[in-house]
Amino acid sequence: MPNGDNGDKRVIGLYGEMALAMELHARGWQVYRAYIDEQVDFVIARYYCTKCKDFSGLEKRAKGKGAFPTDLCQKCKTKSLRFVFRLIQVKASEGVDPSGPDDARKFSFHAKLRSNVDDRAFYAWIAIFKQGPKKRPKSHFFIFHHKDIERFDDLELDSYQKTDNQKTTLRISPDGTVKNRSLKGYDYDAFNSEFRDAFGKFKDILPIDIA
Repeated sequence: MPNGDNGDKRVIGLYGEMALAMELHARGWQVYRAYIDEQVDFVIARYYCTKCKDFSGLEKRAKGKGAFPTDLCQKCKTKSLRFVFRLIQVKASEGVDPSGPDDARKFSFHAKLRSNVDDRAFYAWIAIFKQGPKKRPKSHFFIFHHKDIERFDDLELDSYQKTDNQKTTLRISPDGTVKNRSLKGYDYDAFNSEFRDAFGKFKDILPIDIA
């Protein structure tokens, strides 16, 4: 994949978004992409049954070609479905070549969703590694709630309040391991233990979902 000017960055961003969309679709989410993606890039949604306490589909009234969906839960056949959605800001990067003694590349991600944000807002940061001219790039996904930003960044920095240039730098190995050390109360270990490939976080039911 290219690595260079703003045009290349847009290609990388689009590749990351498409890779994420396919992962979400495979897990049962409907994926909606904004025409003008300022802060929110994806809206994802699926049905949750408040009686079954689980995600479900729509019961169909008939079989075969004449089947049509109803407003009933596919599992318990009751009208207990909620259309649960999540807002996602997606950031994808190829990073820069290793500068240290190991093979970790340096990735910079911009956290725009910082305050006055809906509780259903999440981040998906994607580290993309090339694997050769005839191989598909490898994507590593780090998924977390917008409130998790304060666990590894100082939200009181002037650069957070006055500009859009404050970024989080992660050193990531080709196998997806984040090499940052957790220092000064910042929990970078969470990227490996909690955030990596954490697609299940989207299924955590929030109070706002069933209010």
